[in-house]
Amino acid sequence: MKKIISLCLALVLLFSSCADSSEVNDKTTLPEHTPNSKTDSKKIVAAWLYYNEIEDLVKKSNSESEFIANIENAVDKLTDFSVNTLILHIRAFDDAFYESKIFPVSKYCADSDGALKFDVLKCFIGVCRKKGVKIWGWINPYRINKEDDVSVIKKGFFQYKALSSDNKEMLIRSPNGVYFNPADEQVKRHIIEGIREVLENYDIDGIHFDDYFYPGTDSGIDRDYYEKYKSEGGSLPLADFRRENVNSLIFSVCTLVRNYGKVFSISPISNIEQNVNSYYADVKLWAKSDSYVDYIIPQIYFGLENAVQPFAQTLKKWVDLTGDSEKLLIGLAVYKSGTADTYAKEGKNEWKNRDVISKEIDLICENYKNVGFVFYSASFLYNDGDEGLKLEKSNILNALERRLPVSVT
Repeated sequence: MKKIISLCLALVLLFSSCADSSEVNDKTTLPEHTPNSKTDSKKIVAAWLYYNEIEDLVKKSNSESEFIANIENAVDKLTDFSVNTLILHIRAFDDAFYESKIFPVSKYCADSDGALKFDVLKCFIGVCRKKGVKIWGWINPYRINKEDDVSVIKKGFFQYKALSSDNKEMLIRSPNGVYFNPADEQVKRHIIEGIREVLENYDIDGIHFDDYFYPGTDSGIDRDYYEKYKSEGGSLPLADFRRENVNSLIFSVCTLVRNYGKVFSISPISNIEQNVNSYYADVKLWAKSDSYVDYIIPQIYFGLENAVQPFAQTLKKWVDLTGDSEKLLIGLAVYKSGTADTYAKEGKNEWKNRDVISKEIDLICENYKNVGFVFYSASFLYNDGDEGLKLEKSNILNALERRLPVSVT
């Protein structure tokens, strides 16, 4: 355990060359998260708004004023569902939905010349401030592409430096995509510098990571890094080494974000052991310690009748891990409404009843008074949808009226 702590501290000290002078390097003095906003005093009800939804809003807008009007319409409808926090994709593939000197413009908000059509983050912040909604910037820290294709990598940016490096492990290429290697110190500094740029330039309320960490368990993806670590006296097994690589980044990001008076959240997959042993995301540590995250948001995208991973039992595991705590928010799968969930086996047709989310809201609010929830994804709430989705949304509204009689916005 002493060696693990020493490794974490050493890695954090390494970041100090690019850190704000107020950033702490000792976990015993890590800034605590203190309530300083409406979302801290009331149950958080949030929605994820991801890159394809942003692209849709950008494409339908011919001017910035029209883009802002479309955002206002979306946010107004989200607040009808008691949403008081918007989790907005601002960097999905080592790109930027905002003015950046570090990242290339995301293709999802670029004009025909590849330039930023609208400063998405700036526009959303303006609308959310007007509507009294908090906004967290959602970042995929390691992911560059969702396919094994490096042709998308842009010259003149860090991602091209990684591709051109003599160190062939700096990028991980897998059938699931192209990723930065979590073991690389330059990668960690790149991620932190990018977050600092956002915190310095935008009045955002928080930073959010989702479930993309190590993209596989193959021992070869970081063999050189691990052998170097061992040659320098390191004694951790490979799995612990990988968890510590992720932990050191998470700790440093949390420290940085708190130094700006903001909050930091992560949304891991729902299976606790799979997080720890397959993605090397140490959710057991993050959930129990005050030094890594302010909010943890497991994506429990299952129905109550799911025969493989039923919602209630999975929720209970996370409550047992975190306590009935404001730190715990639950990801809810509005996108599954009306679908057949073959993974659920005999419970596969449950979502066709159009009442799963409302029942899950009832279950959360009735049994765990402090636990909030997050809808995935926002457009299912702010777009009209078919008659079936309208029924689902009506049931959700009824559940919110039953369980949250006082406005949470």
